[in-house]
Amino acid sequence: MTRRLARVGLASAVLAVGTAAPPLGAQSPDDLINACRGAGGGLARCSAAAVGSRAMQGQLGLLAGLGSEIGGTATTLATRIGGGPRLTIGARLAVADASLPDPTDAAGLGERSFFVPSVHVDGAVGLFDGFRLMPTVGGFLSVDVFGRAAFSMLPESEGFDGGATAFTGGVRLGIFREGFTVPGVSVSLSRRWVGSAGFGSAGTDPVAFEVDPAVTAARATIGKDLFAVEWLAGVGRDDYSGRATTYVSDGGGGTASSSSDLESSRWIYFGGASMTWGVVLNVALEAGWAQGADPVSAYAGRFDPEGGVPFGSLSVRLVL
Repeated sequence: MTRRLARVGLASAVLAVGTAAPPLGAQSPDDLINACRGAGGGLARCSAAAVGSRAMQGQLGLLAGLGSEIGGTATTLATRIGGGPRLTIGARLAVADASLPDPTDAAGLGERSFFVPSVHVDGAVGLFDGFRLMPTVGGFLSVDVFGRAAFSMLPESEGFDGGATAFTGGVRLGIFREGFTVPGVSVSLSRRWVGSAGFGSAGTDPVAFEVDPAVTAARATIGKDLFAVEWLAGVGRDDYSGRATTYVSDGGGGTASSSSDLESSRWIYFGGASMTWGVVLNVALEAGWAQGADPVSAYAGRFDPEGGVPFGSLSVRLVL
């Protein structure tokens, strides 16, 4: 029953993502390549710029949210005994292993890999306790709302033009509240607005691009306390959208510039463990894997668009 309800909850969240995402007519890397070539760029460089734009869109979106929306627990917050919303505030240090096409490679075939850290400050409020299905099973349709500010420290030494700030708002719906007999199960839906960022130097490097991403994210998590450790596992889906702009040397001393909407999506898998001290302090470790993207036939460089992205985080929360 638990698994069935969790699947139903995730399906509902993914359906909501589909209705919240921009309409069909979304642009793919192939469309961005065609726009770049129409502006005078060569195939290899235009392909590297388009593939890099999609990868960077996904990496920035991932760093803005990672795996679980509220670290260390799959159970909704509920309200205080005697009434009033329960609050949590926390901070998270995260890192992801990122790769992109090398903007300095004139052939458009090179690759750069690096770790990107990000810092999150977040909070959540428990609004509704939910319904009790039976004496030991409660929290059905309980509700939290949450928000987050994140800053990704993009390494300028690798070719980025600076960091990226992101803001997230969302809602988490409880399926079960964790108890002696059942795990905590919840689903969430959020929207992330990520600041624009660029990679490579337009007019100087053979290839450069910038993106202005937004993310609609769905998550389903399940967790259970065993021997004083809260174990959590989850799955999610991120839908990325936003404007991508490419700058490609045209071989004649000029720069071919083109811009187009770009959309993509992928699945996220994650798990973690946490401990709580004195009822109010929760410390959690989490690790996960973000799925790669579809290949692009025109791109023949060393960067692998289908390669996944590993990530991890350490979070500290106070429950008030």
